[in-house]
Amino acid sequence: MTALKFEDQELPDLDNYATLAEQFVPGRRAIFAIVEASFLELLPKGPARILVVGAGGGEEILRLGPDNPGWSFVGVDTHRPMVDLALRRLDGTPAGSRSQVEETAVENLEQRDFDAATCILTAHFVPDDGAKLAFFKAIHARMKPGAPLAIFDGTGVPGEPETELLRRIWKRHAVRNGAAEEAAKANAEAFKKVAVVSSERQEDLLRSAGFERLTPIFRGLSVMGWLAFA
Repeated sequence: MTALKFEDQELPDLDNYATLAEQFVPGRRAIFAIVEASFLELLPKGPARILVVGAGGGEEILRLGPDNPGWSFVGVDTHRPMVDLALRRLDGTPAGSRSQVEETAVENLEQRDFDAATCILTAHFVPDDGAKLAFFKAIHARMKPGAPLAIFDGTGVPGEPETELLRRIWKRHAVRNGAAEEAAKANAEAFKKVAVVSSERQEDLLRSAGFERLTPIFRGLSVMGWLAFA
């Protein structure tokens, strides 16, 4: 089965995207808080350049930037409407003046030597047919040695009882969190087509791409998060 691309989903009105993502993703606010705390612990005081992979919407920059004036951001995303949304949301904000968001794949980004990187709910749209490994290698190649990557993805093995149970709970969680029943059902059905892999496979791919010291830092139903070091 061909993996579902982000842009092939039935996307909501993009101006409401952040609000709806808040309803669907368990612990979404905690994800950004954990990433910020991790980088505050790991990055040296002073300027730091952060690569944001899948930056459409600008959420990572808007969450991490305001209280950390020494951090600057380079975001990449392959979906033009999401890039435009990020640019609109960042325009005129303090973090926006320290950021750039480009419509490009990370594999095509010329900039290197980032002090840290984020990849939040993005890699699970990349199929595990060699493309996911190449994607992780491209991120690794653009980071300084030892720099932290904060990566969060849906995980699981389609058809396995635990994975399917977590997806059903995902739908109920979204409804309890304010999402319409039909929207929650459609989201859960779409997620079945995303190129998720087991947590063990995800870790194997990250190690094969050159990352070390994988450290789990989050789990919210089927979404897991790690720190991985280049």
